[in-house]
Amino acid sequence: MGRTRWMLVAVASALAFGMSGTFVKPVLDAGWSAGAGSIVRTGIGTLILAVPTVRAMRGRWSLLWRHRLGLLLFGGVGIAGTQTSYFLAVSRIPVSTALMIEYLAPVLLVVATGIRMRRWPPLRVIGGAALAMGGLLLVLDIAGGVALDPLGVGAAFTAAVVCAVYFQLSATLPVPPLALTGIGFFVATVVSGLLGVTRIVPVTVGSWTVDLFGSRVSALVPLAVVVLIATALAYTIEVAAAARIGPRPASFLALTEVLFATLTAALVLGQIPGPLQVAGGVVLLLGVVLVVSVPAPHRMPLEDGEPLPASRPGAHVPPGHVPLSTPSRPRKRPKVASRGD
Repeated sequence: MGRTRWMLVAVASALAFGMSGTFVKPVLDAGWSAGAGSIVRTGIGTLILAVPTVRAMRGRWSLLWRHRLGLLLFGGVGIAGTQTSYFLAVSRIPVSTALMIEYLAPVLLVVATGIRMRRWPPLRVIGGAALAMGGLLLVLDIAGGVALDPLGVGAAFTAAVVCAVYFQLSATLPVPPLALTGIGFFVATVVSGLLGVTRIVPVTVGSWTVDLFGSRVSALVPLAVVVLIATALAYTIEVAAAARIGPRPASFLALTEVLFATLTAALVLGQIPGPLQVAGGVVLLLGVVLVVSVPAPHRMPLEDGEPLPASRPGAHVPPGHVPLSTPSRPRKRPKVASRGD
């Protein structure tokens, strides 16, 4: 599958993620806490991906210990941290404001990469990032001078930082994408559970009936959409795409989640976007196109039958990486000069 197709996969993951806010909001309004929503989301996701994860890791279990720190950061910070912070933010400030702050993550990633590499990306990337942020501001339409809860704003900024960590690790950890997602869900569930037990993040299960589509339905209905589509499917295909196109393009393509979230809200909740939001969507897409048009270094996924990461141009091989399988090549015998040469 070519780079363009994997970009479309990343956009598809943004579409799946875009359903999260619309369908989790009724659950939060029914008294569920951010911690409870996080545990349910990743806990059921862990069960769904348990068998595929075991199959993907067959013969590769040494990777768990070799990359233990990265896997703990990916699941505990990248997944659990992002969604818990976001859920906490939307429980205290408007969803659009929380999204605007959280999606500073791609810009943070560009800045962090520039500082670490001591080399800034091309002007096309910087200009595209500025356009994308401007378009995002128009799409979310957060102007209005409403006083914001400081804890909610802090949680949204935290979500932005840990979201940048998630994109970086999802594109650089040398673990099969499906297994990386399943292991990440497991770690995230354990971390969320510990945060709940220690009461750092409250875990409260609210009403089992919620308002959706103008009627009272079981909370399992929106939770099923969040878990199956906006979690298990979305994370799996996003991690797979990030491994092939790099963290920077993946993070900016994820910005299209805001467009899909707006569309979903219009269809489900009747919140029709105005002309300014439509114009912002066009500007955002233009910025994303500029950013992803510049290839970024990235790892190649470790899957059977694929060539080694070093054999593909532009691929980044993490330090200390040991390939899972090395294609056997016949050694050439040194040429020995004969008397007749």
